[in-house]
Amino acid sequence: MNVSITGGSGFIGKLLSAALAARGDRITQLSRRDGMPERSARCVKGDLVTGGDALVEFVQDCDVVYHCAGEVKNTALMYALHVGGTRNLLKAVSEEIMRTGRAIHWVQLSSTGAYGPQAKAASLPSNVDEHFTPAPVGEYEVTKTIADELVVALASMQPLFTYTIIRPSIVIGKDMSNQSFFQMANIVRKRLFFYIGEQGALSTYVHVDDVVRALLICSTDRRAVGETFIVSNDCLLKEVIDQMARSQGVPAPRLRMPEGAVRMLTRVLSPLVRLPLTQERVDALTKRVGYSAAHIKSTLGFEFNSSIPEAVPGLISARTEQVS
Repeated sequence: MNVSITGGSGFIGKLLSAALAARGDRITQLSRRDGMPERSARCVKGDLVTGGDALVEFVQDCDVVYHCAGEVKNTALMYALHVGGTRNLLKAVSEEIMRTGRAIHWVQLSSTGAYGPQAKAASLPSNVDEHFTPAPVGEYEVTKTIADELVVALASMQPLFTYTIIRPSIVIGKDMSNQSFFQMANIVRKRLFFYIGEQGALSTYVHVDDVVRALLICSTDRRAVGETFIVSNDCLLKEVIDQMARSQGVPAPRLRMPEGAVRMLTRVLSPLVRLPLTQERVDALTKRVGYSAAHIKSTLGFEFNSSIPEAVPGLISARTEQVS
């Protein structure tokens, strides 16, 4: 199968490219820089934002497009890449379909951020699923959601264009750029971690290997056509913290602080000193609304390789080897 992939050098895209090569697919990567592509991949130099002939070459004779490119740090670039870049790539795909009369399937790497920050009322614990109306907040989330809508719009007009949208939660792996998971593990190791608020807070992580498997399945399984799938391997936050402590040979944290008091102290002190806790971090440590992966499980028979607590020792061990 001929596969074209954007973001092939990123955290998820690099592992996806390796898995596609192992599957025997012929891979074309889009890159803004000169250099050697991943093994078994052809590299087309081009830019999603500027578009042009490079995108035409990039999608030539492809069967599947994986759109994994994303900007997570520079908000000034997000609209141009996520919206403008997706629009440019969709235009190239549409032209390729008209040129060849062949179908192209598009697999979009999105985010559960499309559903926005959800209420965490202790009296109403629930799971967000694909039936929830998107309500993104923040430049990254808004622009990624607009990109999803552009993909769906083309499918409604071009019958030879099909899509699957994958919305993972917080993706973790040893090479992730977001270090919050390992920072939390380090705080646990130093015996400085404490719980905030009532029991029952959730963690909404998913291992990168499971995300890659979901992406692979969605390129070949016809049951995935036209579907949006949440991929999140939720569990209790306490289960993750206990395993972090066990893996690092320290006692499991027991201290629990009132949420209201922590939020007040954070508001008062944050303008004066740099704190490891922010209001957003408190939100993450007290969340009681998770994400449901029931749809991808029931539709595709997808199962996670392991629970997040089971994956913690391997992640911490790999991270320790990297920094030592």
